[in-house]
Amino acid sequence: MRILSDTAFTLEHLASKYDCKIQGDPSTVVSNVATLSNASNDSLTFFANSKYKSELKETNAAAVVLREHDVEFCPTASLVTTDPYLLFARIASDFDISKQFQPGIHSAAVIDSSCDVPSTCKIGAGVVLAMNVELGEHVFVGANSVVEKDTKIGESSWISSGVIIHEGTEIGSRAIIHPGVVIGADGFGFSEAKDSAWVKIPQMGRVIIGDDVEVGANTTIDRGTLSDTVIGNGVKLDNLVQIGHNVIVGDHTAIVAQTGVAGSTEIGKRCRIGGQVGIAGHLKIIDDTTIAARTTVIKDIKDPGVYAGNLFSHQKASEWQKNAASFKKLNKLQKLVSLINKKVGEDNDS
Repeated sequence: MRILSDTAFTLEHLASKYDCKIQGDPSTVVSNVATLSNASNDSLTFFANSKYKSELKETNAAAVVLREHDVEFCPTASLVTTDPYLLFARIASDFDISKQFQPGIHSAAVIDSSCDVPSTCKIGAGVVLAMNVELGEHVFVGANSVVEKDTKIGESSWISSGVIIHEGTEIGSRAIIHPGVVIGADGFGFSEAKDSAWVKIPQMGRVIIGDDVEVGANTTIDRGTLSDTVIGNGVKLDNLVQIGHNVIVGDHTAIVAQTGVAGSTEIGKRCRIGGQVGIAGHLKIIDDTTIAARTTVIKDIKDPGVYAGNLFSHQKASEWQKNAASFKKLNKLQKLVSLINKKVGEDNDS
């Protein structure tokens, strides 16, 4: 078995690492990943959708990741698995050099003398690390990011350019924080006085983020009011997501773009929340819940399942689909009711 370079691997190596079978020559070398149609004779690609069968038959790839029953359609070597898309995603990460860097601190960075910055870290131009910031090994902090005092960032985390991390935040290992993210800004907390003036409620909690979390560009995560805002291990937040103060997001939950979660709501583990979902405050959403795009959630979800509804509050998706179909017929139903009422009136007159 041999690894040819940092970004070139034999099928033998990949099959051993990812516990899958080889169909064809184990010494076949792949040095990049590509789609079926764009692959060259040194590319690894995947086949997971039958609509692309014609592209599979004509691919120029060195090897294809696919299921056992698709091997007969493949003109080249293959890695055989039960979930090609998942395996390809894992292998593709081996070819991703975008997160590689040479350690060092740029001369234009501003770092307080109290900070703990290991020599394996990379600190970009214009970065500000305030008092008592602690970085783990192999942390990258991109240009013009600001990390305020008493913040801790775990090993192998990647903080992109233009990120603002407010004081007291804790971020676990292997986090990926994309540009424009703001973590730990004040939550939206106000009390209304008798003269209708708004009185600000101090936001004195923190943001605690677990391991293996990814936060998309321009997403905001507010600090807690008194207790903390908590993002669990393995959570994935898309771009432009708003997480309010004191929110708890359970492990391995994924939330898609433009979704807003109001304060003090608890979202369970392994939930899937679509784009532009609105979730009211002080709710509890049980583990393994899926919420379709543009759904409004205004009450607790106590039973796992798939929920939808953008005209009214969320419902089971199957119930919402029936109601939506009925809604399209509402005008016809109204006319029918009017005819019935008219007929009943005529009968009563007679």
